[in-house]
Amino acid sequence: MIRALWVFLLGILASGGFAPLARWWFFPLALALFILHTINGSLRARIVQSFLFALGLFAPMLYWSSSFVGSLPWILLTILCALFYLPLSIALKNSRYLWLVFPSFYVGIEFFRNRLPFGGFAWGRAGYLGVDSPYSELIPYIGIAGGTFFMALFAVALYRIFTSFRLYWIPVLVIFAFLPHYQLPSNGAITITSIQGNVPRLGYEISTQVRKVFENHANENLRASRASNEVPPDVYIWPEDGADIDPLKRGRGEITRLVSQVNAPIIFGSVGRDNLNRPVNLSILWRDGGAASIYQKQHLAPFGEYIPLRTLAAAVSPLVNQVQDFQPGTSWKYHFVDKAIIAPLICFEVADDHLIRQAVTVSNIFIAQTNNATYGRSAQSAQQLQITRSRALEHHRNIASISTVGISAMVDEHGKIIKELEPYTTGALTAELRLYEGQTPAGSTGLGVEYGSLALVGLVLFRRVYRR
Repeated sequence: MIRALWVFLLGILASGGFAPLARWWFFPLALALFILHTINGSLRARIVQSFLFALGLFAPMLYWSSSFVGSLPWILLTILCALFYLPLSIALKNSRYLWLVFPSFYVGIEFFRNRLPFGGFAWGRAGYLGVDSPYSELIPYIGIAGGTFFMALFAVALYRIFTSFRLYWIPVLVIFAFLPHYQLPSNGAITITSIQGNVPRLGYEISTQVRKVFENHANENLRASRASNEVPPDVYIWPEDGADIDPLKRGRGEITRLVSQVNAPIIFGSVGRDNLNRPVNLSILWRDGGAASIYQKQHLAPFGEYIPLRTLAAAVSPLVNQVQDFQPGTSWKYHFVDKAIIAPLICFEVADDHLIRQAVTVSNIFIAQTNNATYGRSAQSAQQLQITRSRALEHHRNIASISTVGISAMVDEHGKIIKELEPYTTGALTAELRLYEGQTPAGSTGLGVEYGSLALVGLVLFRRVYRR
């Protein structure tokens, strides 16, 4: 019982590597101690302890999912995520190849968790921690999946240092901390002003505040325009749901007048309707003549923007009955502003490897539009910004990340925050962001790390079965 509690507490320590605490080294240290206390135990003990460690990891991290909806969805999501980590019990054998097997299993677990069920839930990936570590410049080479492999390898190295005094791991770990900055060629810059309009009340009732939310963003946009000394930015950016008055049908005149007043195009998030009157989540570039380009969100959030297993979900939370199923987009649409080819990532799309790998082949800058008001004053926004910063680092792209309530920030190509706004305030951010051409090796090697890890996992499982 004491050992089980200790393993659970190690999972909680590991969660401190993620935002908002963001002490990256907590994760490999906790994982190393987990290996130490679990390795070579009975299979039953390893299964239970793997589950308890993952439970401790995700319970504090995902507490934001209980905001305004009660504890049951949080508990179920935490348990679901923890179940994926049961296969770690197979990797926890003290073999000479532990340094290769254990990280491969960890990558393989994330591979499936990122995709299953309902499109997956890519929160809490160990690779995101790279952006806050001395090993950040590994990420443009090996991607987020490679970052996960390295963090698990770091844990194995610490375990070997603690137990076998394998001190040769120390110079290996030091060397990787001194990689030079990865660099892609730049073909210019764009000046962006992001508008954080804030909301009257936090929570899921934002849909009843639509008019006020739009007015908040419009008024702050006008104020920012007056403060720009008659030199407007190249484009203004509003967050997801910043203008959810369906401007394509009801608010066309208001948006057009606003664009004329601020003398620059606006990219805003909007909830609209398709030809069958079904809700869609949109990012729209609006010029004087109207909508110049419209992107429809492709990766919808299950249980937020559509409800799988609706009857069962309604039994868990009555709020399910308030959710209409949104319709996903099927392809990328980019916003063109001068030399900038802007890929709009809406909310949880920042965590979708596949979408971002597609976007980076065409775009030279990203924007991340999100609405964090539905998660209150929780850590969700800080965690999402950590993911966004990881994407900037992974693909060497500047990102303007804008939220209704924050945390809104301008992020450079190394994942560093250039400027940010205080959350739950009204304000504007202006920055000149560089445009970059080409792709980092991470676009292809990330998949290589995943497939290579899965192949090794398959080989290990085959050998275990064959030996029996």
